Amino acid sequence: MKNIDYSLIGKKGILTFPSAKAYVTYSSEKKLEWKTIDNNGQETFGSEILFYKQLNDHTHFLNWIEEDGFTVSQVINTKNKTVKAFWSYQDENSPRGKRGSSFTDATFEFEN
Repeated sequence: MKNIDYSLIGKKGILTFPSAKAYVTYSSEKKLEWKTIDNNGQETFGSEILFYKQLNDHTHFLNWIEEDGFTVSQVINTKNKTVKAFWSYQDENSPRGKRGSSFTDATFEFEN
């Protein structure tokens, strides 16, 4: 039986969310770079300081805070090709620290 490598660091991935597609380079356990293209074709880019923890051979926990304060936490299962994401962002109408948040799901695939 062939051993399959489900590791994330040093690889590239494509995450497909309901409203956008993200192209991510997992450069190291401390850095990632991303580009998103939303359903209207709008592109955004970022290079982030990454907090990373490998939970098992195919499950990875990631967190980063973008320059504008948008915070991303993800659990990526590279075997089942799933992503569970939690986003936190500035929301002036929120009575809870002026922060809003939401969960979202995505699919994951390695980019060749």
